[in-house]
Amino acid sequence: MISALKRWFWSPISSKEKVEKYQTIIRDSEWNDLKEFIPRGSSFLDIGCGAGYNLLKAREELNCTVTGIDPSPGSHGVGRFSGTGVELEILQGSAENLPFEENSFDVIFCSHVLEHVTDEDKSLEEIKRVLKGGGVLIIGMPTALMSWISYFSIMTFTTHIQVLFFFKSLFKKDVLTRFRRIFIPDSHSKPRATLIWYDLIMYRVRRWNKVVGRHLTIQKKLKPFLYPYPDYYQFFKIKRSKLGSSSVFFICKK
Repeated sequence: MISALKRWFWSPISSKEKVEKYQTIIRDSEWNDLKEFIPRGSSFLDIGCGAGYNLLKAREELNCTVTGIDPSPGSHGVGRFSGTGVELEILQGSAENLPFEENSFDVIFCSHVLEHVTDEDKSLEEIKRVLKGGGVLIIGMPTALMSWISYFSIMTFTTHIQVLFFFKSLFKKDVLTRFRRIFIPDSHSKPRATLIWYDLIMYRVRRWNKVVGRHLTIQKKLKPFLYPYPDYYQFFKIKRSKLGSSSVFFICKK
């Protein structure tokens, strides 16, 4: 009985294996929509590459010469639990200060990174600097719709967990913060600094369009798939939807 209650209590939170499975489905679906914009045999830089899943895709499917950079290589993305990136050389660094010469890469891929940087404009100028003339930038960010899905998931699937831990921490210093998080989670972009309301405002597609368009020429905008947050119970399957998309990608030139 106790064992069954424990399974029910934690069941809305995805296991490591399920997170890997759901993230793989999402990244594969997005990649299949985006790879047509990547010339075969090109020099390919993935900024914020995590464990290097897209580097492997570019190398194996398109014969690209690949380079990855990330503030914490291997700590996130597909492969973070299984060690996908062990055979890849991934540099440690950030989008704001890329350790490459000007005009170094034919293709720069940057997925779900811009929402985490400390300076959006500096990051985009650095990306522009190392992108070759005539090269392609593929840059993707979460949408406000994704933030609403995340908020709904947290409220629906984790409230009972957060209530329990709140009562367990009644006499700790951060009790007010824990109480607030039951109803108003932290921002995905800047945990502990801002609240989820930041994401709902700053992740709007119109705003991303304006931010990217200040620095690069946007040739195409893709809103590929609607999908639930991979860390929680999957209450619907990934799909194309007229309601919108969980991410937006811009295909850009200098």
